Amino acid sequence: MILNPPHSYDHTSSPLNISLPYNFTPRTYQEQDLFRQLFPHHYPDLVMLATPRKDRICMVHHRRAGKDKSLINAITLAAYEDVGNYLYLLPEQTQAKKIIWRGIDADGFKFLDHIPKALAKNFYSSELLVELVNGSTIQIGGSDNYDSWMGTNPKGIVFSEYSLQDPMAWQYFRPILAENGGWAVFNYTARGKNHGYELLKVAKESPDRWHWSVRTIDDTRKHDGSPVITREQYLQEIKDGMPEAIARQEFYCDFEAALVGSYYGDLLAKAEAESPSRIGFYPHDPTRLVFTGWDIGLDATAVWFAQDVNGNPHIIDYFEESNTRFSECCTAIVNRKYTYGTHFGPHDLVNRDPEMNRRLDTASSLGINLVVTPRCSVSDGIEAVRNLIPRTRFHKSDNTERGLDALRSYERKYDERLQRFRDAPIHNWASHGSDAFRILALNWQEGMTDDSWFTQKIKIDTRGFI
Repeated sequence: MILNPPHSYDHTSSPLNISLPYNFTPRTYQEQDLFRQLFPHHYPDLVMLATPRKDRICMVHHRRAGKDKSLINAITLAAYEDVGNYLYLLPEQTQAKKIIWRGIDADGFKFLDHIPKALAKNFYSSELLVELVNGSTIQIGGSDNYDSWMGTNPKGIVFSEYSLQDPMAWQYFRPILAENGGWAVFNYTARGKNHGYELLKVAKESPDRWHWSVRTIDDTRKHDGSPVITREQYLQEIKDGMPEAIARQEFYCDFEAALVGSYYGDLLAKAEAESPSRIGFYPHDPTRLVFTGWDIGLDATAVWFAQDVNGNPHIIDYFEESNTRFSECCTAIVNRKYTYGTHFGPHDLVNRDPEMNRRLDTASSLGINLVVTPRCSVSDGIEAVRNLIPRTRFHKSDNTERGLDALRSYERKYDERLQRFRDAPIHNWASHGSDAFRILALNWQEGMTDDSWFTQKIKIDTRGFI
């Protein structure tokens, strides 16, 4: 039952003699946007109206709004009330361990201490997993290797900092939650018009299933009525060196201002805003050759497909597969049934895969003659992409949207201590699609035909090294 404020969800009648949330009282906005949506059966007014649970929740809340603090308490309550497996995912495993498993809030209280000892049976540090006495589990982890969660069959998932996560993680888990009636909560700050922006649009268009909220520093207050973050604190961040666009993104949830740090976000925004938009209906032309740019990694293979139209590239398709044998990726490309011109690959094509086969030879055996692009600096490659995007048109489809999301999300890391961006890009899920486009840009030239490309000859010794 619900007690008078401060609210708690009383389970003192159980043998465990505990009350949840534990050592935490939700602020008004946290209760409105999270607890009332996930646990309507605890609120008499919602019970009276037979209000169902919202099993999809989108929380775009400003920095330091207490998102993870409220969510670790919510997932604990859910795991106690409904036996099952629950996942708490951040963009990367290392972040999950640092922020949640070992995390301490501003008051010196550990996040995991919100799981009362009477409720926790075991803590498994190697797996970042908490086993509860009722049989439920709460596992902390990263969405960067989302397919490693196969078989967990979660009943509830928290996607923390979703705008920085690989959106394929959500696509992977969606059918699982649909089958078992599970729920998902997405919390994040604005990060340009990437998949986080698109998810918010989906939530707004589906009010029957989704609850959504956008909370800036003007919309959040502590229990005593004072602002969580004051306007003065926000302005001080800017005075201390934080770029205003980042400050607006972090504290005012401004999707328009979130392009600082993105290598290509501004160019893609211009492409979409043009009339006619350069991101629209530009389908495959069967009378033209198709050229490809590849990125090949240990964990993923990405390929862009382009056609030359009056000297400019029309991007017609995109392919990306994770944790898939390179030979299977090559077969998938062949099965696209395009009439191919030249396939451009990265310099490390000559290296060997885990089965000790040279990828160059594997591709050739399957009918794909990849041209090895000479090694060049990342900065030169990025400049080539920035020069090519203003000339490029993108066919809008489910496939290319994945690639475009990668390009929008490819960014430099902001160093808060030094108050500046680092020179190198962040290596994450967006790197594969961005690196593949970089290979295409380095090789593109006007009037592309089957033999129009030019690349310097590369000597490969018998060991397979450049």
